[in-house]
Amino acid sequence: EDFLDFVGRTGSPAHTVAEAKKRLLAAGFVELSDVWEMKAGGKYFITKEGTSICAFGVGGAFDASKGGVVIAAAHTDSPCLKLRPCSKMPSSAGMLQIGVDTYGGGLWHTWFDRPLGMAGKVICATKEGMEEVLVRVEKPICLIPNLAIHLKNEKERQAFSPNKENELQPVLCPPCGSSLSSSAKKEEKQEESPERRHHEELLEVVAESAGVDAADILDVDLCLMDSTPPCRIGAFVSTPRIDNVLSTWAAFDGLIAMDKEAFQNSTDLMVAASFDHEEVGSVSAAGADSAVLERWLNEALKALDGRWSDVVSRSFLLSCDCAHGLHPNYMSKHQAQHQPILGKGIVIKSNSNQRYATTPILAQMLRKVGEVSKVPLQEFVVRNDCPCGSTIGPLLSAQLGIRTVDVGAPQWAMHSCRESAHQDDVQALRDLCKGFFQSFRSVDSSTKTL
Repeated sequence: EDFLDFVGRTGSPAHTVAEAKKRLLAAGFVELSDVWEMKAGGKYFITKEGTSICAFGVGGAFDASKGGVVIAAAHTDSPCLKLRPCSKMPSSAGMLQIGVDTYGGGLWHTWFDRPLGMAGKVICATKEGMEEVLVRVEKPICLIPNLAIHLKNEKERQAFSPNKENELQPVLCPPCGSSLSSSAKKEEKQEESPERRHHEELLEVVAESAGVDAADILDVDLCLMDSTPPCRIGAFVSTPRIDNVLSTWAAFDGLIAMDKEAFQNSTDLMVAASFDHEEVGSVSAAGADSAVLERWLNEALKALDGRWSDVVSRSFLLSCDCAHGLHPNYMSKHQAQHQPILGKGIVIKSNSNQRYATTPILAQMLRKVGEVSKVPLQEFVVRNDCPCGSTIGPLLSAQLGIRTVDVGAPQWAMHSCRESAHQDDVQALRDLCKGFFQSFRSVDSSTKTL
């Protein structure tokens, strides 16, 4: 229920960060600014561009000569449809439409015939200049209607493959009581202006949800989202953005939920982090493939009178990103000896070609953490005749020179508008992150490597 509440308040990377930030503040974490002042037993966090976030728990017995940095990392973004800089499209068939870009590798056919809301940021004019304001339009205001089967030819019926430029542009639905044609005609008559690059009807709805004046909106940074709330289906959860809001929730809640005694006795610096733009390669100022995490770690260790070179050999990264659960209708898509089942535990992801950073010794160390934490673990490798996805694990491992294991909760319909997972795996991932923070040091201390 806690995860469903968390994901139900998101809709954009900025909202995922805002929800994590709210929970960190409630748990006594202090937001860092330009001057980093940290001490043993302290709890801190910092954000980047409002879409990436990193929290630090400094063990009460932190010692750079004995402990290390233990990191659980995820990403805040999900495949979605994003409004274009000029989203205002000419009316078509008497309807208003908005122009969108495809973000990431989504299963775009799943966005059809769903009630769609929006979430993200608006840039508003102020007396001093401008500011960003979070906005979440929960009510459905858009729809991408399917074409009736009677109007499709035989080839189109066999394989639904919409043209992403021409056939994936949402209809902006007017409020009850408004005439469909009058809204379109109103837009046609309005004088074109480079400052008004979005439909007035859209800006009015967004302004109302953001609590600002529509005339003050200079621009928008908005993602479309399924407006149907998250729900349970028996033992399963159905919600948008399981990939990868689930991992973000688990990493941060695992840090927040650490046992008081374990936290006070820890010699480690515990870190939960989540980055934007993973779905498009992570190469951005707020992405994992940037200097941001390395800078944050150096600043934290400097404030604690330590250095990265002092702790890197004892440090470890748990790269958390969802895994492909075995699908009952497509069992042949999984390698026969690596078929993670929903509800049976967290998945260790391995790939000989380094699409995942896991190695046998590191996987075995995590199995020990799972044993101590009472979290069952499963295994996944992709078939030789299938492409393999990747995560932030390999790139952070390479950047930082840190030991890394890729893990994730198994799910169905990854990159769909709406995804599914098992409630036991949701809890298990959170428990694994918590157990990782609490027990990794003892596992590492009892492991000898070449």
